[in-house]
Amino acid sequence: MYQCKNCTVENNRLLDNDIGVYLKNSEYNLIRGNLIGKGEKGIYIEQSSYNTISKNRASKNRYGFYLPNSEGNLLSNNILSENKDYGILLLTAVGNNLLGNEVYNNGRGIHLGNSDKNKISDNTIISNEVYGLFICPKSDRNRILNNYFNNTVNAEANNGTRNIYNIEKTAGKNIVNGPYLAGNYWANPTGSGHSEITHDADGDGIADKIYWLEDSDYVDYMPLVAIEVEKPIPPVAKFSENITGGTAPLSVQFIDLSQNATSRSWDFESDGKIDSSGENPVHTYTTPGIYTVNLTTSNENGSSYSTVIISVIEENADMKQSSIVNIPGFEAVYGILGLFGVLIYTRS
Repeated sequence: MYQCKNCTVENNRLLDNDIGVYLKNSEYNLIRGNLIGKGEKGIYIEQSSYNTISKNRASKNRYGFYLPNSEGNLLSNNILSENKDYGILLLTAVGNNLLGNEVYNNGRGIHLGNSDKNKISDNTIISNEVYGLFICPKSDRNRILNNYFNNTVNAEANNGTRNIYNIEKTAGKNIVNGPYLAGNYWANPTGSGHSEITHDADGDGIADKIYWLEDSDYVDYMPLVAIEVEKPIPPVAKFSENITGGTAPLSVQFIDLSQNATSRSWDFESDGKIDSSGENPVHTYTTPGIYTVNLTTSNENGSSYSTVIISVIEENADMKQSSIVNIPGFEAVYGILGLFGVLIYTRS
């Protein structure tokens, strides 16, 4: 694409080419959702500005993305993996935004040569062979913020001027799910990276010590640490009772066995009304019937309920049992069904 504007290259498979996508002197184009592999250069942006390179995958090329002499481009949410020399290479590139990319298992992750005022943020840069990030001495005023680094050498920053690696602590979800935006997360394959071993006494997700970048004068004053966020614990309603049936009046003792509950509501009469909020209430049933007892427990993370059936029969109804009556010449059987009697005569 030469001197092209407002074009789209989308959802293609571009394999075994010298260059997958080549833009020169072009602007405001969209390169999205392409698979580009096994070539010399995956996406080559030369002397081109304000293009959007998004959601592409560049793998097993020599260069994943190569941007010489280009300005104001957005590279977002791409995957760059197993590229022999570089995942992303910027040369004399100004004001580009590298946002939310995954850059892993390349020879080198992201390389800035003679490139100024670029922003590298929210990227995952891991397992690159030589280094994760390189900034040459003539690259100035770049911002490297909220990235996840885990490489044997995370960054080589060779004394450019006014490159920054953190901002002031600002409320917002960071790349390791902490509550503040600040610096970057610095790990290494052995588990002994600065962000992995440095204490965080106040639990704000920012390490208590600053991080000096390898062999440089640069400092991340607000390196991130991973904090464990407590998972919400809902209540679990559970209770026991000393009896589940009997004659009226019937008193039942309920014992609350719930977990993680801060409040409870008992409905003893199956009418949807709250009869008690106590932990171990006693309720007396005076009217025969079948009752569904409901316990609802709550806390700040939700609610739960548990039920049991209570059967209440008429007073002394359990004393009315079937009997056989002998009548001369007849066999009489007297049965009780509920509250009604049935007398049956059969001739002997």
